[in-house]
Amino acid sequence: MLAYSAWLLTVALGAGVAWVWRSTLLGLFIRLRLDKYAYAAYNNAVVLALVLGWLVLVIASESWCRQSAQKGHLGRLIVQLDGGLALLILIGFALYQVGL
Repeated sequence: MLAYSAWLLTVALGAGVAWVWRSTLLGLFIRLRLDKYAYAAYNNAVVLALVLGWLVLVIASESWCRQSAQKGHLGRLIVQLDGGLALLILIGFALYQVGL
């Protein structure tokens, strides 16, 4: 039960990473003053890449959480995996606020 709770936390943090980095990357596009007609295509490409990355994270992290719970290393996995995702959220948010 604890493994799946950790997995759900990882899934939520992964969605947060995708959300924040989408905004950051779209802000970068605007900041670089690239072709305004390419904005929609760029947005679609960014969203597609982030969603595919999130899906890979969802599938892989379920296996990692289940296996680490069986081995008794779930706490270490939560700190490493979710800590890394939280750090990515903070970095993306800071870059977005700075205006990259």
